[in-house]
Amino acid sequence: MPVLQKRLRFWLVGWLGALLVRALHATWRVTLVDPPGVAAGARDGSRPVIAAFWHRHLLSMLAHCRGYRVCVPVSEHRDGEYVAQVMDRFGLASVRGSTTRGSLKLIRGMLAAIKERWSPAITPDGPRGPRYSVQAGVALLARRSRLPVHPVGVAAKSNWVLPSWDAFVIPKPWTRVAIVVGPALEIAPDEDASVFAADLRKAIFAATDAAEQAVRENA
Repeated sequence: MPVLQKRLRFWLVGWLGALLVRALHATWRVTLVDPPGVAAGARDGSRPVIAAFWHRHLLSMLAHCRGYRVCVPVSEHRDGEYVAQVMDRFGLASVRGSTTRGSLKLIRGMLAAIKERWSPAITPDGPRGPRYSVQAGVALLARRSRLPVHPVGVAAKSNWVLPSWDAFVIPKPWTRVAIVVGPALEIAPDEDASVFAADLRKAIFAATDAAEQAVRENA
């Protein structure tokens, strides 16, 4: 496919995708539960943090974080360009790389973004799973950046679940959505990355349980 035609297709899909996500998000009734009080600092760049959530909730987080000073790892695969196009229209930054291939390139890109006061939003089980796994790159980024990692849980009262590896979630129009930010996790200089990964996995599940409870309470 000619380069110009390919770029036009990426632009068109990004424009349409952003329009659909905006329209869908406008119907949701979103509750943000943020006891650590980190959302404001991530929004304006005054206090960068690392947010970690499951890949299946990427749509909800992308829609909610529109206008935040947030950077997101994006696959170098062609599909990643579509995501990057939508993110660009939401004011978010994309950092190219893979947690399974070229991870050092991705870490360097994320560290450069952090220096510019962007907050990384990470899906530790992405881009291709296994679902609910925590890959080593998160611990490396936390150690190198010295930023706290906040687990984030997401839940919707009513949603569609796609038959994908991550059971991707699309909240239905007019439903309630809860986003819960959990307490910070910090990795010690001598801490084993696998131990940190296990702790983060438990923390994301705990935040998800809290989000599900928040949805029930606001029903």
